[in-house]
Amino acid sequence: MTTLYITRHGETEWNTQGRMQGWNDSPLTELGVNQAHWLYERLKDMEFNAIYSSPAGRAYKTATIIKGQRGMEVIAHDALREINLSEWEGLDQKNIKDKDEEQFHNFWKAPHLYKPLSGEDFVQLQHRVTSGINEIVKAHKDETILIVTHTMTLKALMASFKNKPISAIWDPPVIKQTSLTIIEIDDDKIDVQMYADASHHKEIEQE
Repeated sequence: MTTLYITRHGETEWNTQGRMQGWNDSPLTELGVNQAHWLYERLKDMEFNAIYSSPAGRAYKTATIIKGQRGMEVIAHDALREINLSEWEGLDQKNIKDKDEEQFHNFWKAPHLYKPLSGEDFVQLQHRVTSGINEIVKAHKDETILIVTHTMTLKALMASFKNKPISAIWDPPVIKQTSLTIIEIDDDKIDVQMYADASHHKEIEQE
């Protein structure tokens, strides 16, 4: 059985500004660094056989913090990137809505109808991430792996794991920063042990 510990990166500057990141990037905030350290504390005694991360700086930095003193390199894997939002990247919600109200609505309310002029739709994202995860699982049979990725990437993966349609991709739970999802994979059997648990977050986040 292969066990995947999957998390989202910590809070970023663009997260606080409501700006979409996609393949673009912004640095972790002080809270984002703290969130990564909280998950490090939760997982510090866990023995991982490998650590994979999206190549985006916000995810790779989060993975490096969680890695701590473990003597292994964080492996950047392109399949773990966030959805490619193309011309939306760097824009806030209002600017995106003004730019393309129909696709903005589809993105959040009808993801199966979301068809951008460029970048990726959710079907393409799901194909990318599931192919990448299958590759990782095949390379690490019966091992325990840490994966650091992004909200929409994780949502697309979980919809696949749970055999849900793309239209249900935004179903709860909310993927909070550095929340923890644990998946056990035994051949074709997929068992979701935990989904988006953020119980390691400290009270400082509520202030």
